[in-house]
Amino acid sequence: MDRTQLQRLLPHRGPALWLDGLLGHDAQSIRGLSAWHHLAAFGADASPCLLFEAAAQLCAAHGALYGDDSAIEMALIGKLSQLQLHRQPDRRQGPLLVAASQQALSPAGALYAFSIHAEEQLLLDGKLLLVLVRA
Repeated sequence: MDRTQLQRLLPHRGPALWLDGLLGHDAQSIRGLSAWHHLAAFGADASPCLLFEAAAQLCAAHGALYGDDSAIEMALIGKLSQLQLHRQPDRRQGPLLVAASQQALSPAGALYAFSIHAEEQLLLDGKLLLVLVRA
């Protein structure tokens, strides 16, 4: 699934969309691609921890794919926890692999564990509680 198809799932547009594509998904997990250039608006020294936004969007895409049939009006981060930067990256132009697995689900939202890999090495991981507001 490419950016154009992702825009049908998510409310994010233009530079606000930090996902470049989906690689695969099932009812419990999802994998996608992001890139370093999404941090450019925050300056050359922007923390790679900000990439949690790409993970949140990936989880929102999962919620859209496996939720009810109504469109997503807003995707909100209810809580970000256990965020850990595992290494200071060499920011190259290579893709970032973003993966998430659903840990818990309720009518109010879903808890996901996520990870981001750069050049096949773990860069960042954590957990986030996602709240989807449907139209």
